[in-house]
Amino acid sequence: MTDALTGALAAGATIVTPNRRLARQLVADHDRDQRAQGRLAWPAAHVLPWPAWSIALADEATAAGALPALVRLAPHASALLWRAAVEADAPPFVDAAALAGSAAEAWEHVHAYGAGGESWRAWAGGDDEPAAFARWAERYLGALHAERATDLASAPDRIVQAASSMPSWQGRRVALAGFLELTPQQRRVADALAQAGATVDVVPTLAAPAARPRRAAFASADAELLGALAWARAAVLRRPGMRIGIVVPDLAQRLAAVRLRAIDVLGLPEAGDGASQAWNVSLGPAIDSVPLAGAALDLVALAWTSLSAGRAAALLRSAHLPGAAGPMRRARASVERGWLERGVDPVRIGDAIAALEPVDPGLARRFAAMRSIATRMRRATRHGWVDAWREALSASGWPGDGPLASDEHQASRAFDAHLAAFAALDVVTATRARGELPADAAIAAFAEVLAAAPFQPESPEAPIQILGLYEAVGLAFDALWVAGMNDETLPRAPRPHPLLPVRWQRDHGVPRSDAGRELAYAREVASWLLRAAPDVVVSHATRLDDRPSAPSAVFPAGETVAMPVPATPAHAMFATRPARERVVEDAAPALSADERPKGGSGVVAAQSDCPFQALAAKRWRADPWPSPVVGLTAMERGTLVHAALAAFWRATRDHATLVALAADPQRYAEARSRAANDAIAAIDGARWKRVPAVVRELEADRLSRLLAGWLDAVEVGRPAFEVRAVEHDETLDLGPLALDLRLDRVDRLADGGVAIVDYKTGAIPSIARWRGERPEATQVALYTLAWRAAHADAPVRASVLGKVKRGESKAVGLYADEGARFSVRPDNERASPVVDWRALESEWGEMTRGLVDAFARGEARVAPREPSVCRNCARQPLCRIGDGTPDGEEADA
Repeated sequence: MTDALTGALAAGATIVTPNRRLARQLVADHDRDQRAQGRLAWPAAHVLPWPAWSIALADEATAAGALPALVRLAPHASALLWRAAVEADAPPFVDAAALAGSAAEAWEHVHAYGAGGESWRAWAGGDDEPAAFARWAERYLGALHAERATDLASAPDRIVQAASSMPSWQGRRVALAGFLELTPQQRRVADALAQAGATVDVVPTLAAPAARPRRAAFASADAELLGALAWARAAVLRRPGMRIGIVVPDLAQRLAAVRLRAIDVLGLPEAGDGASQAWNVSLGPAIDSVPLAGAALDLVALAWTSLSAGRAAALLRSAHLPGAAGPMRRARASVERGWLERGVDPVRIGDAIAALEPVDPGLARRFAAMRSIATRMRRATRHGWVDAWREALSASGWPGDGPLASDEHQASRAFDAHLAAFAALDVVTATRARGELPADAAIAAFAEVLAAAPFQPESPEAPIQILGLYEAVGLAFDALWVAGMNDETLPRAPRPHPLLPVRWQRDHGVPRSDAGRELAYAREVASWLLRAAPDVVVSHATRLDDRPSAPSAVFPAGETVAMPVPATPAHAMFATRPARERVVEDAAPALSADERPKGGSGVVAAQSDCPFQALAAKRWRADPWPSPVVGLTAMERGTLVHAALAAFWRATRDHATLVALAADPQRYAEARSRAANDAIAAIDGARWKRVPAVVRELEADRLSRLLAGWLDAVEVGRPAFEVRAVEHDETLDLGPLALDLRLDRVDRLADGGVAIVDYKTGAIPSIARWRGERPEATQVALYTLAWRAAHADAPVRASVLGKVKRGESKAVGLYADEGARFSVRPDNERASPVVDWRALESEWGEMTRGLVDAFARGEARVAPREPSVCRNCARQPLCRIGDGTPDGEEADA
């Protein structure tokens, strides 16, 4: 701390800084100095950032009667008034919210750099951007007057207005510290206080002379950041207790990447428990991305509206729900898979309750209490909504039943403060005029508030501080690295504010209005940074966005040094990886007596496809993660087709009835329509509510057309038959396994025996692939063997796969004799052969027993029958097929 600052504090001065970070640092430095002098107690340093100080003075003047009592609007309330002012005459197809934000920024410029008063009125009357701003500003000022309110931009001008009527300010001492420059408005405040008898001084925060910087260049901005972090780490390890600064000019844009790289090089900071931290970043993320606050917002949204399936699942996994650390955590996580498989997206509170009841009844009851609260209120004022949201959050058990860390406590307080600020918006006429808000509008408005509110928890001072460019100005360090100093960053290119006259901006020195001003400003910034530490490194990346980049010229030339770029932990681990040991293990433990594999016919099909896939899918139950779909899932569409065919044949029963129906188009269409509607009723009504209405409207027609295509192409032309069973259950004992099977349909043929029909809505293999040691369509063999074992009096004479697909319906099968064929015209079935049925059943019996025995023994070779098996498996992370083989040989085996 400089002698001037120490003297000002000793004299009882209030130190005013441009930002909160510098104020905190000066207080910490003062306290450190007092402890170093052996003091056990001392007067607290009175250090305030400019906004807080100006508000305090305005409030003091109001309390003394020197100013009229006005409501001071929070930024959110001001933003609403600006939006109302802009929306009144904004051009069509314009983002009114963004335009209102720009107008609010112009308002701040007018107050900070103007001469005071309503100078914007001189720009009215035209049709350009300044004229539009003048109209909006007049409307905004009128709204403030109507509300008897003021805003933050006007607080300094109110101090100037009150200074002559405040005798208590006489003799007061104020020291302005760390300001790169004083705006005209700030100078007016200082002058007014001086005229009122106060002493206002400008004091330096940096005492060191300007350092001669070292210069460093890097191939990329990422390499530059890694180099800076490694340099800081080495400096702190070399001299513990050093204060190191790293300046990143575009910190806001790179915040997530900077934090990740800091973790890579510096390790995880000791966050939230009050312990000392190794490093911190000056800028925090929006509070809606903080887990505690994000969970609260999602709970509110779920109770009154809905969430996407992914977001709702993340909410159930949140650490800020009761019982999150207990045995229910895994059960809650399992809910997402069911939602995806059933197409539950978006998720509503009833969906969440239904999913939780079987796995976590306690949380289901809490969610039911939230639903009761939500049901009572569908429209309310903002204040009413905040009360309801707080009640619902309490019912949910948020923020959890575990102890909160320090940063979580701060996040909870910040979230509550934002709730209170949102409720306070009801005082603004622009919001009262709209009356009560519906739930979705209120939640969306509050979400906007949270998305615009950064959250940075207070934490103990860290030896390594990562800051934005202007946050670093005025702070003192033992060593400082200034990154990103290319010729585009400092000085910045001029960019006058679009809503203010360019000449006015240049005449009043508004930032970004003039190249000369920016150059002078950049030199001043560089001067402050070079005086911030005895050791300063200034760096830049030689390429930005694939174009060359030159170093900033505002820093003096210095020694160019080569700074090492450390490998990230991932690269280091890869570089030092040990040689991999290859262990071939093709066998899993044999199936135990009490182990019940997943699936019926699917066990044999999977073992035939690939032994390892059978192990992973049926014993490990390692299923691919389902993908979200819009509308019905492929499985649901297949289920509907099967249900429609089952309903049709339950009503029709035999070939003769079908032929009679087909001869009467109206009755035929009615029968298909009834079957389609019965199928649709088989899917839960709640599921249909989540499907777009047009899908349900078209589904019955789609099913009816599919039925017509299949029946006309295959069934009508068959020899006479009678439907003996529909969706018939059988069990087949194959030694180590007893398989539960469901046969889609069994027909009794007119001249004896039965035909087994299995429907498919996708591709079906040719009959040549139904035989062999590892065939496709193994379910045909299993159904045939199961029927033979249970019904010796009705031998199987035909096993058929029916492809039910629009324009492609056909039957492909094997037959015991010509009389069992599905068509008298063999070309319709592509000449499906008639085979020796006894030999076929014997072959199928040996094949199925062989596959089941191999599965039970634990045979689990990674041996796909063909490449298409791998394409449809999605378990490659487990089997690692193709890993370490040249040119993907194994993957294509």
